[in-house]
Amino acid sequence: MAMNPMQKKARTSFLLGMFLTLVITGLIIAFLIMQLGKIKKEQDAIQYKQVYVVSQATASGERLEGATTVKRVESTAVPSNAITSANAATYLTELATAKIELEIGTVLTTDMINAEGQADTADVRMQEYNMIILPSKLEVGQTIDIRLRLPSGEDYIVLSKKYIEDTNANTIWIKVGEDEILTMSNAVVEAYIMQGALLYATIYTDAGNQGATTPTYVVSNNVINLMNSDPNIVPTAKAALAARYTDAARAQRDVINQAKNSYNEQAKSNVESKIQEEIQKTQAARQTYIDSLGI
Repeated sequence: MAMNPMQKKARTSFLLGMFLTLVITGLIIAFLIMQLGKIKKEQDAIQYKQVYVVSQATASGERLEGATTVKRVESTAVPSNAITSANAATYLTELATAKIELEIGTVLTTDMINAEGQADTADVRMQEYNMIILPSKLEVGQTIDIRLRLPSGEDYIVLSKKYIEDTNANTIWIKVGEDEILTMSNAVVEAYIMQGALLYATIYTDAGNQGATTPTYVVSNNVINLMNSDPNIVPTAKAALAARYTDAARAQRDVINQAKNSYNEQAKSNVESKIQEEIQKTQAARQTYIDSLGI
């Protein structure tokens, strides 16, 4: 059956529209394929790096306790000084601490971490002290100086920048080297001799960024001689001790000796009573610990 001109024109227009639609659709599909290919090439060109992020909020000066506070992830947004698998062994050590407050998800960089004291030397031991006056708000993870104040008002730094490994109401646990053990023993005995002397701790306000203070307490001549002959003190510690004993330091020692000598008659009884108190505190704490274990 023959079409009239109007039907033929309508059919032609329809077919032309269909053809144009198919052409445009094909062009769009081709464009999308090209774009997807471009995106894939760009993605393939992106290099993912393994970096470390904070998985638990960490305060300034607080120790980064391995997997509990840090986790490894892959990322493309990597700062030039990010800690990666290549330098993690240098910065994420057992004793590494945060220089600033770190929020969860923070990508760790080298300027955020203090890796001082990367490994314990052979003479380092965990020591507990229960004769030190502790700040009322002292917590595990904070950093302290231990100081000795004489009855006459002189005040000396005995140990500098010690990390609190553990603490309770009257005891702290800290890591100390052989030279520090001897220094503390000397300071404890002298604090016991001098009634009114105070062995106490002060907390760093921003331990991550604050450097360690320089100890100013000078041990007695007998202890100096013991340190010089002690094979357990590492050479670097001996060198630091030798550098500390200047003429000015010896003058400070004279001040301590003068204050201590005024207690000669009662020194023995003062020390004996204080040591007995220390023993009783330790025994009570030990019993409490044993009871907690159900032994």
